[in-house]
Amino acid sequence: MARNICPPGGAAGGASLDKVNAGSSIDPRSAAAWANAFDATQRVESEWRDWVAERPREERLALLGAFAFARGRHGGQRRRGSATPFWVHPVRVAIGLAGWGEEDPVILQAALLHDVVEDTPTTVDEVKAGFGPQVASVVEQVTAPVGPEARAHYIGLGAVPLAVRRLKLADRADNLRSAEALVIRAGTRNRSWAAGYLDRSEKLIEIIAPGIADGPVAETRRCASALRRVVEPVAR
Repeated sequence: MARNICPPGGAAGGASLDKVNAGSSIDPRSAAAWANAFDATQRVESEWRDWVAERPREERLALLGAFAFARGRHGGQRRRGSATPFWVHPVRVAIGLAGWGEEDPVILQAALLHDVVEDTPTTVDEVKAGFGPQVASVVEQVTAPVGPEARAHYIGLGAVPLAVRRLKLADRADNLRSAEALVIRAGTRNRSWAAGYLDRSEKLIEIIAPGIADGPVAETRRCASALRRVVEPVAR
C-alpha cells in the first residue's frame, strides 16, 4: 500500500490560513476536515493494519514487535496541541517510507522506534537488546541530543547513510504535515511556533537531501510549502 506523506494540492488548495478563515474562495470546513482526518487515530490504525498485513510473515512479526514497543514506551504522550496519541506519528513515518520504496526491515523497524530514545526514558541499549544492533544504530543516529549539541547533530545528519537520511526526511515531512494540521485546527495560537519549526526544517531538508531521490525530496518540500501557506500572513 503506497501512501504519499504530502500529496499534491495541499489541505487548503494553496490558500493561506487567513484566506481559509475568511472563506473567500476556500471552504474552511474542507481544511478543518482534512486537519481532523489527518490525525484521526482510527484512520491511522486502519492504514497500519492494512499495511503490515501485506508484509512477509517474518518481517510482519518484527514490525508488530517494534510497533508494540513504541506504542508502550510513548504511552500517554500526545502530539503537540492535540489529543492525538503520539504513536500515530511513527506509524505514518514507516508507512510513508514504504511508499517511497523503502523495503529494508531494519529501516522500517527503526522508523517505528525513531523517537523512543529522544522522547522517552528508553535507552539505545534497550533498543539493541530488543531489536538488534542495526536497528539500534539507526535509532541512535536520528536521535537529537538536548542542549547545545543539537545543532552539530543536525549538521552531522548530512554525513549519515542514505537510508538513515531518508528516514529523517520522512520524519520531518510528517511533522510538517502535523504542524499544518495543528495551525488549521487551532488558528493563530500556534502560528509563531510553526513558523520557527518550518524555518529549521527547510534548513534540515537542504542538509539531508543530497543523494535522495527527487520524489521524496519534492514531497517533503511540498509539505514545507503547504505549512508556509498557513503560517505566513496574507499580503494586503
